[in-house]
Amino acid sequence: MLEKMRNTLIASSILYLILGVVMLLFPGLVSDSICYLLALMFLFFGVAGVVMYFKTEIKTPFTSSTLVLGILLGAFGLYIFLNPRVFASFIPLIVGIFLITDAISKLSASLDLKKINYSGWWHMLIVAFLILGCGMFLAFNPFKAIELSIMVIGGVLIVDALSNLFTIYSYSKAEKVSSKIVMDAEIVTK
Repeated sequence: MLEKMRNTLIASSILYLILGVVMLLFPGLVSDSICYLLALMFLFFGVAGVVMYFKTEIKTPFTSSTLVLGILLGAFGLYIFLNPRVFASFIPLIVGIFLITDAISKLSASLDLKKINYSGWWHMLIVAFLILGCGMFLAFNPFKAIELSIMVIGGVLIVDALSNLFTIYSYSKAEKVSSKIVMDAEIVTK
């Protein structure tokens, strides 16, 4: 199970690193692409809801709500498509909330490392507070310039990816130390 978690963390770190580099180098393209993809998704669900309503022979309250939801989703998708920059201004808030959540999990990981007497636990604590600070900054003070925000988010994702890799390293090292202590204890008791 620990190996699975380690592999998942490595994969997500690589994804964060790639996404971070792309966001750092091409912020305008990323901002517009995210908005257009979301717009297309909402338009698709909106059209699907309207089509489903008209294809249904027996109309019920459920099918009526499908029509209303389809119209609302389609309208929202059209709004995003026509005003991508307005919608993009919410991206720093969303990423900020994500980073705050991630920082809390890293804080928990650092405390776990402290419990098993790993001497480098405080490194993880520092990283957790740095990511927490960046997340709070993005969530509560979004920048006026969206492209600058995207670049900052890209940089933070790179830092987050590197801290995830550091987490893997720390847990691996702590696991080795912990298993050595157990083996030493078994030898002493024999």
